[in-house]
Amino acid sequence: MGKSTLAQAEIIKLAAEAGAKAALEALEKEKKKAHKSRHDRRLRNTKLLLRNFRMFKEHTENAVFEVSQLDENAIDILDMMWEYSNDSELFVESIKKSVARTKIIMTHVIDMLALYEAYCMKSTKPEDSRRYRVINKLYISEQPMTVREIATMEGIDERTVYKDVDAACERLSALIFGIDGLKKD
Repeated sequence: MGKSTLAQAEIIKLAAEAGAKAALEALEKEKKKAHKSRHDRRLRNTKLLLRNFRMFKEHTENAVFEVSQLDENAIDILDMMWEYSNDSELFVESIKKSVARTKIIMTHVIDMLALYEAYCMKSTKPEDSRRYRVINKLYISEQPMTVREIATMEGIDERTVYKDVDAACERLSALIFGIDGLKKD
């Protein structure tokens, strides 16, 4: 083999390695993008569930359908609703249309809120218990409060209320959706 052929073989080898490396990097980048997108949808759906919590609760309390009549679980239903996650009104309507599904989801969400409350109350960080109080006052309690009222009551800035909601929704997404609700950094 001549010097020229050897050099060409080396160039081909380096080009193949560079191409393979670029392909692997692109694949990893796409994988991270897909995971972030899935996390973002679940976080958005968690916020939608909280914003509509009172309406869903009233809807299920006034319904006559029993959850035992349906063979589905909350995670399967929430996963199925991903297709509606880009249209929040459609997402909310799809839950309302099925009393049984709404009951299953609400039972799951209420259970996860109870877990979140227990976690926050056991925490040694005061912001954790405040975060639970914030989402409770904003979305869950029978008497809703405004962001301004909550900020005044808690002695915090209104922006902190929004930050607390975001932090609480991160944790709640992990509880509601399981491991897939976690954000990978």
